[in-house]
Order: sequence, then structure tokens, then C-alpha cells
Amino acid sequence: MKSAVKRSEDSSSKISQELVDHIKKSGNILIAHCGATYGLVQHTTSILKISKPELALMAADGDYTHNVMLPYIAETLDLAIIYSDAVHERAVARLLHSVLINNIRTIFILPNVIYERYRAQWSREFGNIDIIEIDSDIYRLTLLLASLKVGINIGSAVARINRMKDELEISSVVEDVVDRYRDAIEMLKSCRNIIVSKTMLPLGEYLEEHGYNMYVMNAPSRTLLNRIATPSETFVLAYSSIEDHIVNEFTMEALRKGFLKERFVDFRINTDPFTAPIYGILISMAAILGGQRL
Repeated sequence: MKSAVKRSEDSSSKISQELVDHIKKSGNILIAHCGATYGLVQHTTSILKISKPELALMAADGDYTHNVMLPYIAETLDLAIIYSDAVHERAVARLLHSVLINNIRTIFILPNVIYERYRAQWSREFGNIDIIEIDSDIYRLTLLLASLKVGINIGSAVARINRMKDELEISSVVEDVVDRYRDAIEMLKSCRNIIVSKTMLPLGEYLEEHGYNMYVMNAPSRTLLNRIATPSETFVLAYSSIEDHIVNEFTMEALRKGFLKERFVDFRINTDPFTAPIYGILISMAAILGGQRL
């Protein structure tokens, strides 16, 4: 596991530098998500906006924007950045076709399994389009780290961003994190139902990719409580400490709906909300990899 985290650190440094080079020259940026990558796009967009408030940023669904929006806003865009999960290659292909036709400077950041399927078609030069591959097993962790590194680079004068600078070398704290969250790891091994807060959506998408039943803690909470199966099931509540009040509201509503308090197990990460999903994925990797060596 530690070697996978180190690969993620190394990849994120290379990717962040390429992104910084383009973002610094851009004023109007579209970040599109294909498949279950909305949480990653939300994470990146939030960090960029705080780091450089003057950026005009728009986050959009890739399958919606490729023909509904792009033909009409192409001339106003300086840069498009595209994320995708490992199974929505058709949405990626549609976006690639659209940005080519509309001559939009674009960076695709994709799991390597998608690139392998289309290597023959995508091996030629695309002019103002770059395609970056990330190993699928570290895709989400790498992008979370890359977003932080981009933010720190372009927003070094912003205290809110700069204070996270010391949390980027996560391979050095893997063992400490695993020891501290041993109970959460054991729970994730046995419980396949997870409810995530908004800041922990990248973690939810990661776990869903690994076969977990993932739900998002939306308001009103009664809508979610009507969706989740039976009041006798156990659910892991994953959230950052900044969302304590939201989780308290949710659990109170759950109790009123007949759910037993012990059926909700806290997975609370007491760090900055931008680093919380990174630690969440580290902890989840330990649970999913099981007995493999750190």
C-alpha cells in the first residue's frame, strides 16, 4: 500500500505542474466530470477558486456539456479539464470529439484502463489537447493530491490553502493513519453501506467503485432515509469534523424515523476538509487491501 501511495505522490507532482502551467495562463476554465468523478471536480474547483478568486470556473457534467454547451461557449474558454472514472469512456470520446471540433485547449486526465482501450485512436497528435494517464488504482488519490499542489502553487499567499503544504507527503504517515483509524478499517471490512458528507464525496466515489453501497448526506435528510434499505442495517457515516452539525441533524432525523443509533457508525476525520477525503481514501485502501503489507 505504501508503494501505491508513493506512486500517487510522484504522479500528482508531475500532473500538478502541467496544470499550473496552463491555469496560470487562463482566466475562464471548464472542469467536466464523466461518470463518478463529480466529487473530484468539486474538490478541484473549490481549491482553485479559493487559491485564485479571479478565475472564472465552471463545473459541468461531460455528457451534458459536450453538445448542449460547448459549441456555444467554446470561444470564451481558455482551458477545459476533463476527469473520468474507469467505465465512462464513451462520454470521454464524445467530449474529445467536441473539443476537437470547437478547438478548445483541453487536458484529459484519465485512468489508464480507458487510455489502453483507445490507445490506437488516441496515439496521434491532437494539437492543443493533452491526455494524461494515471494508474487506475491510484487515480482518485492522485487527483486529490494534484489539486492541493496546484492550489498551493497558484495561491501560496492564501493562508487557507498554504497551511496544507505540510500534509502532502502522505506516504510518510500511512502507518500512523492506519494505526489511528484501526476501528474504522475493521468496520469498512465488514460493512458495505456508507453514507458520505459533501466533503467526503471523493471517498464515496472511491468506495462505490469497489462495490460499496454509497449514499450522499443530502438535505432534507428524510429523502435519504427513505432511500436506504431497512432500519436494521448498519451504515458507516463518513464526514469531516467541519460537518459535525450536519451529521447531528441527520442522525436526529434518523432516530425519529425509527433507525437505531447503534446502526450508524462514525467515520469522522478531524482534518482540513480538503485533506479529509485523502485520509479517507488512505484508510479505505487499508480496508480493501486487507492483509497486504503496508
